[in-house]
Amino acid sequence: MKKKSTNSKFRKYILWTGLWVISFFVVSCVDNEMQDTEPEWLGASIFDYLVTSGNFTNYVKLIEELDYKEVLSKTGSKTLFVATDSAFNEFYKNNTWGVTRYEELTLAQKKLILNFGMINDAYLVEMLSNYYNGGLAEGAAMRKQSAVSVVDSVPLVNGNELPETKYWDYYRDKQIYLLKDNTLRTIIFFTQKHLDQAQVTDDDFELVTGLSRKAKDAHVFGVKILKRDITCKNGYLNILESVLVPPSNMAEYVTSKNNMTLFSRLLERFSTPAYDQNNTLLYRQLNPDFSDSIFTKRYFAKEGPNGSYSGPPGKTVGAAMLLPFDPGWNSYARNAVGSALESDMAAMFVPNDAAMEKYFNSGAGAILKDRFKEWDSIPNEILPVLLKRHMRTSFIESVPSRFFKMVDVDNSPLPVKKEHIENVYIGSNGVVFETNEVYPPDDYSSVYSPVLLSANDVSPTRKTKIWDWAIAQNDFRLYLNSMVSRYSFFVPTDEYFQNYIDPVSFAQDSCAALKFWYNTRTNSVYATVYAYDRATNVVGSDSLAVITNVEFIKNRMLDMLNMNIVVDGVERGKSHYLTKGNVALKVKGSGEDMKIQGGANVMRNEEVNVTRAYNQLNGHTYFIDKLIQAPLQSVYSVLSKEESFRGFFDLLVGFPASSLSAIFVNKTNYFGIDFNVKFFNTFNYTVYVPTNQAVRSAIVKGEIVPWESLIESGDTIVKGINDLECLAEKNAAIENLERFLRYHFQDNSVFIDGQPLSYLYQSATMKKDEQPTHWGTFKNKFYRIGVAGSGDNLTLTTENNKKVNVDKSMGLYNIMTRDIVFNNRPSTFRNYDNSGSGATYISSRIYTSSTAVIHQVDDYLSYKTGLNPVRKK
Repeated sequence: MKKKSTNSKFRKYILWTGLWVISFFVVSCVDNEMQDTEPEWLGASIFDYLVTSGNFTNYVKLIEELDYKEVLSKTGSKTLFVATDSAFNEFYKNNTWGVTRYEELTLAQKKLILNFGMINDAYLVEMLSNYYNGGLAEGAAMRKQSAVSVVDSVPLVNGNELPETKYWDYYRDKQIYLLKDNTLRTIIFFTQKHLDQAQVTDDDFELVTGLSRKAKDAHVFGVKILKRDITCKNGYLNILESVLVPPSNMAEYVTSKNNMTLFSRLLERFSTPAYDQNNTLLYRQLNPDFSDSIFTKRYFAKEGPNGSYSGPPGKTVGAAMLLPFDPGWNSYARNAVGSALESDMAAMFVPNDAAMEKYFNSGAGAILKDRFKEWDSIPNEILPVLLKRHMRTSFIESVPSRFFKMVDVDNSPLPVKKEHIENVYIGSNGVVFETNEVYPPDDYSSVYSPVLLSANDVSPTRKTKIWDWAIAQNDFRLYLNSMVSRYSFFVPTDEYFQNYIDPVSFAQDSCAALKFWYNTRTNSVYATVYAYDRATNVVGSDSLAVITNVEFIKNRMLDMLNMNIVVDGVERGKSHYLTKGNVALKVKGSGEDMKIQGGANVMRNEEVNVTRAYNQLNGHTYFIDKLIQAPLQSVYSVLSKEESFRGFFDLLVGFPASSLSAIFVNKTNYFGIDFNVKFFNTFNYTVYVPTNQAVRSAIVKGEIVPWESLIESGDTIVKGINDLECLAEKNAAIENLERFLRYHFQDNSVFIDGQPLSYLYQSATMKKDEQPTHWGTFKNKFYRIGVAGSGDNLTLTTENNKKVNVDKSMGLYNIMTRDIVFNNRPSTFRNYDNSGSGATYISSRIYTSSTAVIHQVDDYLSYKTGLNPVRKK
């Protein structure tokens, strides 16, 4: 049989012109056919060399008994790593197999010793660090596949030796032929060339292998090569310091260690038997009397022998349950980043049982013990974040000299120190570092932690599966896990996810209230629809429909998430705090005595109560007994309904709909509950509304021209814009009015909330001249407003040094509003019960929103100086 070569066109030339040329090329075998003649200078075959040397009798026996004599006597292409008889004598004194002499070796053990030390290509030792990957990669290799056949050893495993999970229960009272992996085992080399290129230091090597090394030393795993590159006519021989016994892969090693049982049991929960058809058929061909089936142990993982593996048909797990790689995969390769098998291997930092117990009982893991009592009771859904934190896809990036800069897949620092390392094992697919510390994920200590843990809690009264689903669907996990910020995170538990007033339906004829619930069969969140009466604030008792559309529910959940997260604390003495979504929350009390209201909660005269408070590393998590609901009233809605705002409102709505100066709009990119403020831009604002008397004063003093003429006792005091005949005069008056009105709109929401305040804020009016102002605002910058207060009042100072106060006498202050932007006008969607015409209700989306707090002020705001009052004509 011919074997494909990575550089076959050079093969015959290399064989007959001298093996010394190989030092300039990476070569593999084209075929193993006997040549008719051989050059006289060519050395003995590998087999002949071992025989004539006289001190390799154990290896000669292996070769002869396993029918390899003919293969290793001919020309061909092999690299062998062998040990002398004296090394075997030491091996028989102490080995993990418990054999004391050659005759005690089983057939499978003999095959492993011979084939594991054999590569089916000819390599000089320093050339082992080269490989082809679309081109020659020099010094980049540290692994090669050995000649071990997967079916050299097929163990028959008793049911009581199998992992204690449901995936193995069928075989619990049976036996199973089980391969720990069905890919080729690899040999790992530490050569000078590769160590230099990978920047692995001698100290790194010593900590990993327990050996010191000198320049140019080469090792196979932790075994030193005493004599290298013995040239034979069919390859190279390398003499090792000791017998090379095939090591276990990382998973095998961890599960075999008596002091890693806790971590091992967690890891094994993610394993399952997979029927191996190919190796079953192959083994039957080799052993005609065999009629059973062979299985391979697989782990749920993103990277494995055949890519991602999520379980056998009908028993698959979700993406969140996948490990980063299969720890039992002998031929591990970083496929996700396009790296070849030869270039790297994996690493695992495995806490020993003492470390696991210390963490669980006295460390940060106490939250786990408090909730689940023991490691074995922790639900599977919580474990992947812990396990993957301890699994590294690159050994090279995990050597001790790089400990200080290691981060996990979420870019969170992994604080491993050299003094944490108790022991190191070099497996066939990676290195296992035994540690005396646990490295918990941020998920166990962040504000997200109570959600993750409670989502899988057995208690029906504090489950958070809905919120956990929403976090996963909207990719909020990393945000909530950030340790560079502090959060206050409000979490409605599952039983309180009801009476959500949907903003789209609120703007329609039929208004809906939604109750969200978690479907355990589909592992998704659904919503049941009920009628909501705006006038009576009553939610109907009859369910009218069930919404299963994931995108609809995901969209509403995203909106809720944004209004339930406050960056920083909410126990700082203020009464109002802004959320991530710019929604203001009214807060009183602290801890489990806290009460919260969003704008719609205020409108519905209800308070949200904290039922449980958690102090986390990056903030506080509060479980609550109702949904926090953002305002369902826009700036337009509030101003239009309050008579005390009438004068200001009439000025705002007087602009023609087609005018570029229009303040309120309801068109593409602005579709809202009614009309939105045109210049709001996904931020939070303050609107200062002068009293009706103050508006009249601004007109009389010549600050602005109203839309309609101001007439008293039959006399025209001020001619209105609509009555102006000169177009230039009319346009100038419109522009002036727009600038006047916009000066009453301020960036940033400012509340009367019990805290002193003194700050400058930008208005929505641009300065167009060089005229000096009180606040020194430059041309082409927005005019500013100074805001100061003692905590129970606000005083505004304008650009012309005018003082204006928030008028609390009518109670028209701290009014929370929200201008929501939908994907279309609510009227274009059918009602929640599918009545009406247009697009389906579930196709509606909340795109974004801006919020504003409204205060009535006792006078108008002005940035002008030197005005002349209007005289009665």
